[in-house]
Amino acid sequence: MNKKLLALAVAGAFVAPAAMAQSNVTIGGYMNFSLDSLKGKNAAGNDLTTKTNVSSNASNIYFRGKEDLGNGLSAFWQIQTYFSAGGTGNADSSFGTKDGVSSGNTFVGLEGKSWGKVLLGKHEAPFKLISRKVDLFGNQLGDSRNLVARPTGGGAMTVTSAGWDLRPNNMIAYGTPKFSGFSALVGYVTNLSSAAAIDSPTGGPNDSAVDAWSANATYENGPIYVGLGYERHNRSKRSTAAASNENDEKAWRLAAGYNFGAFRVVGLYQRESDLDAGNAANRSAKRTVWGLGGAYKLGANTLKLQYYKAGDIKNTSIANADQTGANMWAVGVD
Repeated sequence: MNKKLLALAVAGAFVAPAAMAQSNVTIGGYMNFSLDSLKGKNAAGNDLTTKTNVSSNASNIYFRGKEDLGNGLSAFWQIQTYFSAGGTGNADSSFGTKDGVSSGNTFVGLEGKSWGKVLLGKHEAPFKLISRKVDLFGNQLGDSRNLVARPTGGGAMTVTSAGWDLRPNNMIAYGTPKFSGFSALVGYVTNLSSAAAIDSPTGGPNDSAVDAWSANATYENGPIYVGLGYERHNRSKRSTAAASNENDEKAWRLAAGYNFGAFRVVGLYQRESDLDAGNAANRSAKRTVWGLGGAYKLGANTLKLQYYKAGDIKNTSIANADQTGANMWAVGVD
């Protein structure tokens, strides 16, 4: 055996026991397959043919672990992988791969009992977590993200936006401990792109230089939940060439829920501003979305109803801006 191979063998002897020292590893996940029937209309208002889909609604598997480091300090980590077994799996390619290893929340961190926790990696934006708490149809056809996640009407009615309800890479997040039901989570995204954080060349803008802030403050105690969230995407950093046409888009949302007996009521209000930054005439584009829902638990079943309304995009010169709003009703039984 030459010296290089001997060095590798010795290194391996030290690494293997360290890897096996992880004493608390959990394997879990979420499988949510559905058979969906969809029907719509074309631009002329004519009915389209009904189509059937097999959907894999955010189905995923994760590996997570936690290790006690002593003195009230612990290390934690997670690797989450989304997968598809139907026509509609994890389609988000904004922050790396769609399905596949580490396509979900994947991070490492440290936690102290007295001061909270800090993590690095890919993680749900704190702003997103507010809406997930009050959505009665999360990861189903009536998911509120159909209206709150991206301010666009499609085609000529599309505005320029990074969108909301993100799971960005490059997250540095800090979460406080809970104090009598109160807690907060703040995250800084070094760059929204999955590429390295560099300013883009003059040949065209991209998101490799765009950083972002996302934060929430929540109160959760017994039957009451209240959450306030704020997010800002610093699109003025998007590129040297396009900076003169970019604004920093921002949004805030308020969510609340209350359980009384077998009943649950939820609501959300969201306000977006400074959208469509790529067009100087649209720098002040705004949109409002709100929703209400109710659920009733009947034995092993839950009856639920939810309504969301997205207003038209205001202060914009895009075509047919007065047709960019939408209403969504969702009725279901779990």
